[in-house]
Amino acid sequence: MVSNRIQPRPRLNQPSGFTLVELLVVIAIIGVLVALLLPAVQSAREAARRMQCQNNLKNIALADHSFHDAKGHFTEARTGPDSTRKIALRPLRTTLERQGYSAFVQLLPYLEQQPLYDQFDLKTPDGLWPASELFGLSGEWHEDFPQREEAMAVRPAIFVCASSGDLSHTTILNWDIPPAVGNYAVVAGHRGLIFGQYGVDACMLKHNNTGIHLYGGGKAWNSTVSTKKITDGTSNTISFGEVIDSHLEESSNIWTYCLRYLDTFRMTDVAMNTPPSIVGAPNPGEPAWANINGAFASRHPGGAQFAYADGHVGFIAEDIDFDTYQQYSTIDGDPEVLDPDDDDIICTPANGW
Repeated sequence: MVSNRIQPRPRLNQPSGFTLVELLVVIAIIGVLVALLLPAVQSAREAARRMQCQNNLKNIALADHSFHDAKGHFTEARTGPDSTRKIALRPLRTTLERQGYSAFVQLLPYLEQQPLYDQFDLKTPDGLWPASELFGLSGEWHEDFPQREEAMAVRPAIFVCASSGDLSHTTILNWDIPPAVGNYAVVAGHRGLIFGQYGVDACMLKHNNTGIHLYGGGKAWNSTVSTKKITDGTSNTISFGEVIDSHLEESSNIWTYCLRYLDTFRMTDVAMNTPPSIVGAPNPGEPAWANINGAFASRHPGGAQFAYADGHVGFIAEDIDFDTYQQYSTIDGDPEVLDPDDDDIICTPANGW
């Protein structure tokens, strides 16, 4: 009997998977998609880092206001004088009187960092970062108190901007436990060793860096500023800004210390985002690396963030008019134009220089 069932056709040897051409097309499509998405992802990450940096500065500014409420004035850039020969400061001869710790150390109790603040033990002999050059004070103060070295090596997260990249401890000092650096500094004002973007002001050099104490801003050495002294208005005056390359010699920014043109003490004497050592001023008596410029700078595209004296934080574009930028850093200058006579006054004999 003949069967009526239909016989199945033999299967053809069909290839499985992608051909090489198809695979290359898929890879090309994926590459295009990644190229389109990567900038968006990077932008989102930078936005998050920028927001975190903004929050850091906001909390620092609010802590400064809490300090003001408790003390009647904002934090000083530096609690004591350095080795200056200014007559009014010469009576301060002990290491405790000439401590050089920064505004950020003063802010620790108001940033929920009281245990770290206590670890510095600021009232023990020699204090923290005492001046030593003028009167031959102790130069090994940190070795006598190991817990203080350990405290200086701590880097509170609030003093670090995530956009700055990895920060190492400073290599400038040959210590067993190097002090930590941060990304923020006080705004000292518009005056400095350079006076504008180019040239060195002879008066400043002749009179032992007068600008250390009279930069024109809200943060000074061994001097206090209250809201009443900020006649420009607290909403128009910047108090804290960003710093880059904090671990390098030409841009050192040890957060516990205050040193002119470097560690936590900067000014608007040069344009924002001027690279470290560019348009720098020779620092008399210092090694060659001290061709520093004291500029504020950040890794945020197009500018940097600053905390204002009223507590708010704003982003200032790097292409801002230079005069306007300097006006933001003064507390009692003309709101429209800085008076050049103000810069001449500080170099007169009547001011004790």
